[in-house]
Amino acid sequence: MSYLLRVSKNFNSSDLTSAELSYYAKQILLPGIGIIGQRKLKVARVLVIGAGGLGCPILQSLTGAGVGHISIVDGDDISISNLSRQWLHRYEDKSKNKAISAAKRLFEINTFIKLEAHPMMLDHANARKLIKSHDLVIDATDGLEVRYLIDDVCAELNCPWIHAGLYKDKAQFTVFWDTYGASFRRLYPEPIVIPSCSETGILGAYASLIGNMQAIEAIKIITGMTVPKVGELITLDLEKNNINTFQIPDVNPPRLYTDDYDYNSDYSLSIKALEKSVISDDSFTILDIRDRNEFDGKCIDDAIYYPAERILEEGLDHINTAKILLICDEGPISALLANAMNQSSKDVFYLEGGMRAWTKKLTLDC
Repeated sequence: MSYLLRVSKNFNSSDLTSAELSYYAKQILLPGIGIIGQRKLKVARVLVIGAGGLGCPILQSLTGAGVGHISIVDGDDISISNLSRQWLHRYEDKSKNKAISAAKRLFEINTFIKLEAHPMMLDHANARKLIKSHDLVIDATDGLEVRYLIDDVCAELNCPWIHAGLYKDKAQFTVFWDTYGASFRRLYPEPIVIPSCSETGILGAYASLIGNMQAIEAIKIITGMTVPKVGELITLDLEKNNINTFQIPDVNPPRLYTDDYDYNSDYSLSIKALEKSVISDDSFTILDIRDRNEFDGKCIDDAIYYPAERILEEGLDHINTAKILLICDEGPISALLANAMNQSSKDVFYLEGGMRAWTKKLTLDC
């Protein structure tokens, strides 16, 4: 599922290579991501406006997560005072454009994605063209006028955008999506003049925290892993560690598009089917992907302890049997791994209900 129609329709056309499975191994093991979520990230197109204090952590997180196309818009050049909080840039980058500098560093983090630098400021002449070619926008600016511009264009194009603002040790962020009643103009019908961080100062750790919160909201919208904060304004006092929320009135929940893709059924094996295969000598190599202490405590006869991340990092082609059965605690992790391996490997199945179902069957048989 995804909150973005284009992503929901197109993710199935994009497989993950063995190198990508290895790179994203840890996050693929999260039930909210999995193989399907990672494919959605791969086909997503995100526009990040600003490559400064907020933009750098946003870009690093989206790059590491595997967002397939990231465009960076920033017309500013790097100064030495930027370096303490804008951690993609280096001393040798002084006076270079921030968007170009950021793209160069991000490519060193992840070579599987496409990065596009636009060394310009967002304005009325280019905003519609830039935003139209992306699934969502992230505001990493500190200008009020550009936020109204983002809001207007995104409203016209039915595009969600993720806003954040910082003032000294105070911060706020939310997701605006005019289609569902959440807009910057509705929240702020009259402009409020707030000094920029260049005038008041900012701690890099504050910007990093808020930028990463914005990146998480983007991942939620792309993957559908949980409900994004559309119209829920979150304010933070970072010095006192206080968090408050304000729900913009009359905001509707965004539509979650259902995937037309069943990725578990083809590779599942019931306990009854496993018992039949043992009787008929239709042998499997059984790989137990649970924690080592769980495996040592109880396992199926002839099972081999095999960490889940090792499967994603190395694949299973080196195992010299035609059929492989994966077992986890309850089934979901082994299901997503079976799906991943069947993209390019041999016949890989998972045990329905996992070790818990097997243990329950043994108990009932006693």
